[in-house]
Amino acid sequence: MRKNRAGFLALLLAAGMLTGCGQSKEENALRDLETDAYVTLCDYQNLSVNVEPITVAEKERDLYVMEAYSKFATLENCGITDRAAVDGDTVNIDYVGKKDGVAFDGGTATGAFLVLGSGSYIDGFEEGLMGVRPGETVELDLAFPEGYTNSELAGQAVTFTVTVNYIVELRDAVVAQMGLKDIGTVAELQQYVYDKLYASKELDYNDNLKSAIIKELFAQSTYGELPESILESNKAYVSGIVNSAAEYGLDADSYTNTFFGMDSETYINEYAVELTKQDITLQAIANKEDLNVSDKELKSTLEEYAREAGADSVEKYLGGNSAEEYRNAIMMEKVMDFLIEQVQVNGTNLGS
Repeated sequence: MRKNRAGFLALLLAAGMLTGCGQSKEENALRDLETDAYVTLCDYQNLSVNVEPITVAEKERDLYVMEAYSKFATLENCGITDRAAVDGDTVNIDYVGKKDGVAFDGGTATGAFLVLGSGSYIDGFEEGLMGVRPGETVELDLAFPEGYTNSELAGQAVTFTVTVNYIVELRDAVVAQMGLKDIGTVAELQQYVYDKLYASKELDYNDNLKSAIIKELFAQSTYGELPESILESNKAYVSGIVNSAAEYGLDADSYTNTFFGMDSETYINEYAVELTKQDITLQAIANKEDLNVSDKELKSTLEEYAREAGADSVEKYLGGNSAEEYRNAIMMEKVMDFLIEQVQVNGTNLGS
């Protein structure tokens, strides 16, 4: 499958979405399922997965710092003009790009900010500015990559005439003028940006971790014939997602072929199998580890959700959705939290 089931699961857990939202299901169909008839679980308490760790590179941080800082930067308040630009410097530049002597659309800018060595511009552009002093103009004979998004420029030779206006220096006085709460120094701005980037990457990491766990569960557990009622319910759910693509001008087959490389019937059937395997696997673990959601817990959680959503009652919060779907979602979240505590990630137990 080109779209991993765990991507959906991660969204479900993070946002409280429903599995099969809007589809009618037999009350308690999943909770009351005799899961042992459909799945033989692996040693789920001793799973081992590899997930790319969270990293925020200094250059990545600096790009975002400069994006914010440059809106307040001027030659007068933070410009350096007495030395040549080097790798890692941010420069303020004017440039004109020409193909066959004619300026092309999108190739001209005045007062642009560029972090040298960031890889933001085409190969050779940033390297060509290293060693250039403010006030100097250089001509760079370059070529756009073959896969460039603008087909008229892809693979084409061009010349950029670039003037370096000044080198940007990060200064506390400029940061203090940016109006950011509790941020008045360069160091504080850098830390703030780092923290934001880390938090964003942490969401991706958590999704990837859940995806890896689900994939390993599927690989090591053994499945028999899947429960027909849940499988059909999941087919209806996936079909609803696929057919909603019509709102964007795509028929079902065009949508699934474009994004998943298969016709809609195949995608619906395969994705429904993945959903059903996930449902019965997590329910089986919930049964063994006493992680099912009691009526009292469900009621309390739904009341909390309703308050947070500003709904007058649980009934209004639920709308046409079934409380049992929320029970399933909460159960899955509990099971995933349990598994994350048990699993070895890159050789380390996160629960230790």
